Amino acid sequence: MPSFVETIDSETPVLTDGGIETRIMFETRIEMDPDIQVAALPGSPQGRAALREIHSGYIEAARSNSLPLILGTPTFRASPAFIERSGRPTEALGSLNRDATDLMKEIRTESGYEPVFIAGVIGPSGDAYLPEQALSREEAAKYHRGQAEALVDAGADFLFAPTFPSVDEAEGACLAMASTGLPHVISYILGPDGDVLDGTPLADAIDRIDANPEARPLYHSLSCIHPVAAARAIVKFKLAAGDAAGRLVEFKANGSPLRTDELIQLNHPETDAPDTFAEEMIDLFDPQGLRVLGGCCGTRETHMAALGRLLAGRH
Repeated sequence: MPSFVETIDSETPVLTDGGIETRIMFETRIEMDPDIQVAALPGSPQGRAALREIHSGYIEAARSNSLPLILGTPTFRASPAFIERSGRPTEALGSLNRDATDLMKEIRTESGYEPVFIAGVIGPSGDAYLPEQALSREEAAKYHRGQAEALVDAGADFLFAPTFPSVDEAEGACLAMASTGLPHVISYILGPDGDVLDGTPLADAIDRIDANPEARPLYHSLSCIHPVAAARAIVKFKLAAGDAAGRLVEFKANGSPLRTDELIQLNHPETDAPDTFAEEMIDLFDPQGLRVLGGCCGTRETHMAALGRLLAGRH
């Protein structure tokens, strides 16, 4: 099986998983831990079963279209601040990240399908929609290093840091991830103006982090925004980025134009129809740029299957 880096370098279309937290919230009766959320689920039979069912559906979406797949560990909040708020001991950092990664590896093995790459997921230290809560570069490098090391020790194929609202913290997270020696990816959340939420233009954010050889990721990503909003942002980005536009390789999209903090206030899932979602996403596909496509909040296996069918046609 080719490595993750080899797959990316080959310019092969890659499918990712879709929503996790919103599916647990709206499709099950499981009450998530208010602090670490889905990171607690691998520790219970009910939680493991729910995650197994959700991720198995994403594997089938990739299998039915013969596409490589990325599965993210449910560790978005398995970092020190959230663990402390949950009342768990410091040592839980290792066990939570190990248990989550082990579960993803089990699901992959049981599926018999390849290639499936396990992304060790690292979320921001605060609210993804509040850049004022973000850490400085130096603080972030220290804060995120322990979780990065735990995910590497557990056997993740690469490290993935999604929905970062601040370039300072994003660069610090990249420093932490790069220090492990494993390939890493940083993913930003954008505002309506197409800039990172801290006000940094996306092209400037990518240039800044790429210019630091100790932080430079394998590629850059967008996550947790709707395809229509992303399309506008990408036009703006390409005009500013020039030859560097190819550094933006991945997009994990929300199924609804509502912000995630608005979505979770609802008592029902809110999302575009799978075919509509897929058509909006495939319009963004670029074999020299955005070729790793998938879902975030509000999406499920039906959205990934519809997107996979269109991606397979670009193989």
